[in-house]
Amino acid sequence: MQSYLIEKMAIYLAKLSMHDITISSKRPSLLAVGAIYVALKICEQLKQKDLINCQIVHKLIEVSKAAEEDILDVSQKVLYLAQNFDRPDMFPGLENLKKTHFTVITQLLGK
Repeated sequence: MQSYLIEKMAIYLAKLSMHDITISSKRPSLLAVGAIYVALKICEQLKQKDLINCQIVHKLIEVSKAAEEDILDVSQKVLYLAQNFDRPDMFPGLENLKKTHFTVITQLLGK
């Protein structure tokens, strides 16, 4: 169940990121690991359980062929977008993206 939550959250974050010019211009593999990293961090906070360790970070670096600093940089940008998505000046007209994904994510969280 936890891996499904991480998957759904990462997909939502990746789709959200495609609407930002600075992130969508990044390599797809870098964007993907950034979304996965943020999804893992969010799940860590929600579940109060450590999910990210050296092995996970190494695997993300290996898969994306990106430097850890680049992964952290794009992750920070993805997180910023997620935190500010509700601002009317950020993504007007994209309410359906959040509604569609948050319904599933909320159900997985048991809320």
